[in-house]
Amino acid sequence: MLNTPILQQSNNPSIHHSINPSLRHSRFAELPARAQLPIAWEIFRLQAQITFSHKFIWFMLGILAYFIAAYVINYNQSVIERMALDDVLPVLLEFPLAALAVFLSMQVITSEKDNRTLEVMFTTAGSRYKVWLLRLGTLNAILLILAFASSTLAFFTFTDIPIVGMAIHAFVPTFFAGSMTLYFAVRFRSGLAAGMVSAGLLVLILMFAELLNETRYFLFFNPYDVPRQLDPETWNLWMWQNRIGVLCAGGFMLFAALRGMEVRERLLR
Repeated sequence: MLNTPILQQSNNPSIHHSINPSLRHSRFAELPARAQLPIAWEIFRLQAQITFSHKFIWFMLGILAYFIAAYVINYNQSVIERMALDDVLPVLLEFPLAALAVFLSMQVITSEKDNRTLEVMFTTAGSRYKVWLLRLGTLNAILLILAFASSTLAFFTFTDIPIVGMAIHAFVPTFFAGSMTLYFAVRFRSGLAAGMVSAGLLVLILMFAELLNETRYFLFFNPYDVPRQLDPETWNLWMWQNRIGVLCAGGFMLFAALRGMEVRERLLR
């Protein structure tokens, strides 16, 4: 039904006035597109507020500060040593977005427990999977938007890069890092433990980067850093295998996390 709790809690009266009174108790799929758009935007905005705990501006300022620091360091380097195309993806996009995904994903369960609203998730009418999928879908949509924003900013400040391709390549390991953290948060019933384990695994992967970065099995596979001894066609094939594999692994961990949420007593303890 349209009058879900998340809409009833909204402090934006325009969303209610923009809907025909005869349609207010209709299902979302039955509404015309003109009525669906403001509802979808309001739900997205509210979910984003919950995800960032009303600190969205601080997260954006943190990312901007990281870019400014990287730009100053890069500007003070000699022209030969400045950041090239193959450096932009890991340094400016993958690493900061993966760290942000770990932090936000570890808060998904923790914030609900701290606010004592986790029990509500299990008593919501209908499928609780819809509630979690809406939350996680919003989180990943925000990370994808940030990937495009970071890629665009890097294009205008560092070097000429393919904005769309760079953003998509950055989002793939970010999605995996977030899904892995959520899985550990459900498994350990602790967001802090999940964040520590996920961060430790990511650091461990980076420690073996020298051994893995020229293979298809590296999480932070860089399609723009083609080894000289390898055929570009083979490298492109490896890129597709890596991206599809990482997305499937992230999707599997997300599925396992959602299945783990069925054990109500385990999470509420």
